[in-house]
Amino acid sequence: MAEAQSHITHTEWSTIAPAMMQQVTSGPGVAPGDHMAKHGEELLSFSKATTIVDMGCGPGQVTNAVLQAHHAQLPPSTQLIGADSNAQMLAQYNARKKAEVDKGNTYWQCAKTVEVDIHDCAAFEDESVSHMLCGFVLFLVPDPAKAIDAIKRVMAPGGVVAMSSLQSSDWMKLSMYPLKVRPDLRMDVPTNGCSSAEDVTRRLNVAGFRDIEVIQTENYLAFDDYDTICRFLLTKLPMAARIISQMTNDEVLETHKLMMADLKTWYPTLPAKMVGKVNIAYCRK
Repeated sequence: MAEAQSHITHTEWSTIAPAMMQQVTSGPGVAPGDHMAKHGEELLSFSKATTIVDMGCGPGQVTNAVLQAHHAQLPPSTQLIGADSNAQMLAQYNARKKAEVDKGNTYWQCAKTVEVDIHDCAAFEDESVSHMLCGFVLFLVPDPAKAIDAIKRVMAPGGVVAMSSLQSSDWMKLSMYPLKVRPDLRMDVPTNGCSSAEDVTRRLNVAGFRDIEVIQTENYLAFDDYDTICRFLLTKLPMAARIISQMTNDEVLETHKLMMADLKTWYPTLPAKMVGKVNIAYCRK
């Protein structure tokens, strides 16, 4: 029971969805999305795409990476779908789509949304997806084996799957700072055994995928104000928000002060980018 409670809830995802729009062009999903667009093209050209799924799409950072780099080569019949199980996340994706089209990036017009649970991928037909690009989702779901099996079912033969997982980051380190002030409290970090290169490789092998490779790369969280970003991390990241709800106002303020002091030491010049480490697994059906 305790393990299930550590996972981010549907309500928490709904709460964080608007906040993710603040990081849409400078947040942790941008660099991994660019990597998926580049390496996904190398593994199976988007000129041969049938259905491209941005699974766990959030505000569409993977979609944007694919469209920016490859929109001109997509066949007219290609479907590009932002898929998420949370309606608030899909609302942010559609808001991003409107904003991009309004800016003149009309290639976003082809993007559609589908509300679907990754554990069953029920919105997609068997062997219909050429590219399944999962940004920061598989390592957070309650049952990754079930999700991977569902993905396998909907992938076309030769289709490419990419899945990213956060390994470490300065912002996650800062989000643990409430425990410096209240070490008696417990912060349950979501874990499902689908994060390390070894675990992901094993699970993909068991599911019957081939040509598996795991590439480590960096991602970033840009910021231009110490106070604002520390408040964001404390109040918007679900695990930190859970724990500060058990703290007094003075304890929260002390936590914020400690975060600010260390962040200024780590990154003394503004604007700056906090650095994280990401694993991206690629494979084929």
